[in-house]
Amino acid sequence: MTDTLADAPTAPARGPVQSALARVPTSAWVFAAFIALFLLSGLIRPSLLTLDGLITTVTFASILAIASFGQTIAVIQGGIDLSVPNTIAFAALSFLTWNASLGPVLALVASLAASAVIGFINGFVIAKIGLTPIVTTIAMNGLLFGVLLLNFSLSELTNVPEFLQTITVEKIPFLGSSIAAVVPLALILMLVLHAMLRWTGWGRALFLVGSSEATANLAGQPVARIRITGYMLSSVLAGFAGIAIVGYYNQAETMMGAPYLLSSVAAVVVGGASIFGGRGSVLGTLAGALVLGQVSTLVVVFNLGVAVQDMVYGAIILVVVALYGRSHSR
Repeated sequence: MTDTLADAPTAPARGPVQSALARVPTSAWVFAAFIALFLLSGLIRPSLLTLDGLITTVTFASILAIASFGQTIAVIQGGIDLSVPNTIAFAALSFLTWNASLGPVLALVASLAASAVIGFINGFVIAKIGLTPIVTTIAMNGLLFGVLLLNFSLSELTNVPEFLQTITVEKIPFLGSSIAAVVPLALILMLVLHAMLRWTGWGRALFLVGSSEATANLAGQPVARIRITGYMLSSVLAGFAGIAIVGYYNQAETMMGAPYLLSSVAAVVVGGASIFGGRGSVLGTLAGALVLGQVSTLVVVFNLGVAVQDMVYGAIILVVVALYGRSHSR
């Protein structure tokens, strides 16, 4: 037995540089990739290498990050939420419709509550009935699209309350320029979610469920409840994103969530989350959104169009998932 153990292959020892690099958080590498892309954009078109150019990209990325935070929750627990696009549209159109009769505050609460119900149904079907997250959430997305067509006018709704514009569009002085209020809104939301995931029992349990459901069960965790509340939070965050998008763009329509199907997943996986669960962070998602924002800027610079942008996002998802798949199978 001793000889067998002695002959067993051992992993090569890491040098000090390798050990130091291994301790660098994934999100730091993603932020570095964003900086590299920003500098590359400046080389291609020097007018982009300015504070205003940076602010434009950061603003776009902040909106995408808000729309992707819910997806992060779903992916951490080993699932995915493909109902994000139409949850965004449903919450946005519901908010604007109910605002006329309930006022902005009650309309906001009612829209987020309706989003929570969507997440509860997703989570219940996945955790209790046993359908896969892909099938369940894509079916919910289709169901919501039917609800949107039946209950809301196809024309755009533009009666946006002033308070919503204040927390999204209002300009805040920044280094001699100004940023839209949606940027600090995204940062505040990120900090709150980071605290929930890292420093609460529910957050730690979410990671455990995503890493190994069997281990979570052995540890006495209420796996079904954790999955259901995870999907509820995912839908509430998607609903909040829809309302924030309404405030920033000053309009809403039935297809407004479509661009966030691929981009929300791409931001999460680029940000270092494992599509197999148990790994991810909202900080990484914000970094991933910044990278995608810069990719979007390059697409505009080369006048390639939205179709090419979606192809790039899809390719990014395939490459990252393939890389994680190889490491996961080892």
